[in-house]
Amino acid sequence: MYGKSGYQVLRSTENNLSALNKMVENISNINSVGYKRGTTTFAEALNGEANKYESKDFSQGPLRKTGDLYDLALEGKGFFGIELPNGQRAYTRAGRFKLTGEGELVTEEGYRVLADVEQAAVPAVLPSRNGNGEIDLNIKVKSSKLIIPADLTAEITEDGSINGIDSNTGEKKKIGKINVVVFNNTDGLESLGKSYFVETNSSGPALEADVGPDSSSRVKQGFLEFGNVSIVTEFMNMTHIKDLLGAQFKLLKAIDKMYENVHYTIGRSS
Repeated sequence: MYGKSGYQVLRSTENNLSALNKMVENISNINSVGYKRGTTTFAEALNGEANKYESKDFSQGPLRKTGDLYDLALEGKGFFGIELPNGQRAYTRAGRFKLTGEGELVTEEGYRVLADVEQAAVPAVLPSRNGNGEIDLNIKVKSSKLIIPADLTAEITEDGSINGIDSNTGEKKKIGKINVVVFNNTDGLESLGKSYFVETNSSGPALEADVGPDSSSRVKQGFLEFGNVSIVTEFMNMTHIKDLLGAQFKLLKAIDKMYENVHYTIGRSS
């Protein structure tokens, strides 16, 4: 209908509509916890077609104080480690966590938050006699789950350490430490949606992050990170795309009219 030139304009129009949809998605997620702004770019392939590439902007989003003990935000680089139901590890900046009835720290969806559990320096060895009169050595080992007892108030420090404070005595007991990781190539992470990502060959493996008050990254208890979306930037980009689309629609109409005239002329001459 449009010919080669018209087809190229049509493809460009489709690409601009796709980019516009991404901007609308960004704006609608400005208040989503841990959301990272998406971008859509196009690169021309050898056949002259523009291939679409989508990526995430992993820059810092704004932190807002909530005061909830289990709301956690990362100030600086890094991700919280999460265990999905299938056992796969995923990573997120969305730190709106909660406790299960057992006292385990999980995400809103119920995914386990990965952490190093504080172990006793020396396991307790409990000798006992079996039915044959022989002595068995029962070694008491703590569970690998990070459990925050109901009678303790959680204190989570900037290095990710979790302490339990006895409200009666003020005694502080270290329970464990939340895993915070970084990647050599964050852009290589694969998005699972809902602010969850998994590592790929391109991202490289998860590496332990340097986190704490004297580091460039810190865990902030009682805070949440929201979408790193600038309304001003998105609307400026939308205005630019709108102008391009307007020009392209006019061009398509002109091409359509031109082909209509050609067909009319051919029809009359035959």
